Order: sequence, then C-alpha cells, then structure tokens
Amino acid sequence: MAKYEQWLTEEGLLQLEAWARNGLTDEQIASNMGICRSTLNEWKKKYSDISDTLKKGKEIVDIQVENALLKRALGYTYTEVTKERIVDTGQKKRHGGETELTEQEWFFAQKYFNGKCAYCGEYTSHPTKDHIKPLISGGTLRMDNVLPCCQKCNSSKKDNEMMSWFEAQKFYKPERMSRIIDYVNLVLSLKSMPSATSELVVTKVVTKEVIPDTTAQIFWLKNRKPEEWRDKKDVEHSGTVNNPFAALSTEQLLTLAGDED
Repeated sequence: MAKYEQWLTEEGLLQLEAWARNGLTDEQIASNMGICRSTLNEWKKKYSDISDTLKKGKEIVDIQVENALLKRALGYTYTEVTKERIVDTGQKKRHGGETELTEQEWFFAQKYFNGKCAYCGEYTSHPTKDHIKPLISGGTLRMDNVLPCCQKCNSSKKDNEMMSWFEAQKFYKPERMSRIIDYVNLVLSLKSMPSATSELVVTKVVTKEVIPDTTAQIFWLKNRKPEEWRDKKDVEHSGTVNNPFAALSTEQLLTLAGDED
C-alpha cells in the first residue's frame, strides 16, 4: 500500500482531523505523518479528502477560539459547586411511617444556610428542624420539606403555612425567601444523596459573574472592524501645496540665503 493510502482510510482521516483540531501546523502534521511539508502540499492538491479533513479540523478550532474570545469579551456567569466529604452515621428514625433525614442530609441543609436560621438569618449553634409544609397538613419528613431554623422561629411558626407566616415577620427579606426556594429546587434536582463514607457531597452552589474583558473586546474589534478600530489609520491628502520658492532660480535662492546671513 502506498504511503498516502493509509491517510485516506477512516482512521487516517480521523487522525489528521484531530491534529488539525489540536492546532498543529501543516509542517508539524507532515512531520507526524513521516513526510516533508512539500509532499503534504502535493497530497492536499491531489487528494481532496486530505485537504478537506485538515480544513475541517482547523475550522473547528477557529470557531472554538472565536466563541471563547467572544464569551470573554461580553462576560458570562457560571455556577460554582463546592463539595465536601461528609461521614453519614446512617442513623434513621421512624415517624408516621416516613423516614426522617439522615445525619448526612441534615448536615447538608445546615451547611447550605451557613449555620444560620433559614428565616431570620441569625447564627444558631443548635438549629431545629422546621417543616415547610406542616406535618399536620400532610407535609413530609424528607429533605425537600425540612429547613434549619432557630428555636424562636420554630416556636413562632408552629403549624402555620411557611410563606404566609414568613412574609408577616419583621425580619422577612425577599433574598432569604429566594434562597429557601433555591435550596428546595436544588434538593429536588438531586436524585439521591451520595453514599456515606466514599463520596463528596454538594454543600454550596454559588452563581458567579465574570465581567466583560476590555482587552478581549479591543482585540475582537480590531480584527472584525480594522478600519474603525486599528491604532494607526492611513489618511489620504488631496490638493496641492503652494511653494513660494518654486519659481526662483538657484542664483536667486542663494542670494536670499546670503541676505538672511
């Protein structure tokens, strides 16, 4: 089999595309193929599969870089997830036929609210378990219905519906209500908590913002709109410049120069 034929196979073309996608130059690709640059150029002219594959790989990289640059220029948000190892004792209680929180799940809830009462926002060293939907109204003892709160708030809320009670309190803040809602949605999105001793547990989910980068913006605009954004612009001048000495002879110019001395 001629040497070029191995690069026309499915495996060969995939390898060429991967090299191009990884940003290798034609010279580097030719070296990897065991040929010289001029031979690769001849093969690209003669075999369209090789040429098209290399072009496709490079275009993918260009698009990825372009998208990354645009994202950096405009700014973006991302979610940062913190995970910690938590030992679960596995202790469970029974109440009304339902399983209460495990030690692990309860610890997760406390960590999410940073050791504070979910309602008033005060730090509490001995948080109590409050049920968003009271048990008397059909609420469960599961993770998505239990919040850590201080004894004072728990005693005040009793069997009241959470939202109406919370909004009536002087310490009510919309951002704390939003955090409670985010917590419930997060818990519902988790199919199950990681097992006790060997896995990491999500303890914090934070949305962060990366502000637009002016350097990336300038780079983008200089390349996309060079006529408007490049540093040096060529300015064309039209018309003539009148030179009052143009009509004088050399002798007259020398005479003028002598008069100035």
